[in-house]
Amino acid sequence: MIGRGAIIQQIVNRLTRGMKWRARLLIIVFCAPVLFTLATLGFGVASAVYVLRSDVVTGTAVQVYEWEGTTPFDRGQINYEPVFTYQDAGEERRASVGSAHSSFKMVVGDTAEIRHIPGNRGNVKMNTWQGLWFMPVALAGFAAVAWVLAGLIWIVLSLLFFRKGAT
Repeated sequence: MIGRGAIIQQIVNRLTRGMKWRARLLIIVFCAPVLFTLATLGFGVASAVYVLRSDVVTGTAVQVYEWEGTTPFDRGQINYEPVFTYQDAGEERRASVGSAHSSFKMVVGDTAEIRHIPGNRGNVKMNTWQGLWFMPVALAGFAAVAWVLAGLIWIVLSLLFFRKGAT
């Protein structure tokens, strides 16, 4: 029986057969920027579709979860995830925003504009740029940095290894 690693190696060998090292390095160096760009586009389209499909309503915070941030970006900050009640076609619903952010700070009883998809019992989103566009913007920043780094790495590799006459 062939192991998973051997199967992956066979696939890679078939895909790169006859490929020069320069082309292989090009794929490796630019893989991260391309993936970040695709993720940015995916999250951006998902946010845009959500905005188009959703309605803005006023929600009342009935519970607020809070915890200290653990990532390098929010370490030392308190993140808040409010749970809202809101009206959907005359029926009271209860839903969380599904994510936490330091700008979502509120106390029980506070009201805020939220977006929900009519008839859907899923999570709601805060009607703010952080609630709707934070992930696409953050991923776009990562993509921009990845493209710059990939470009610099490619220039260095080209100068060191791929001068005219070199293979």
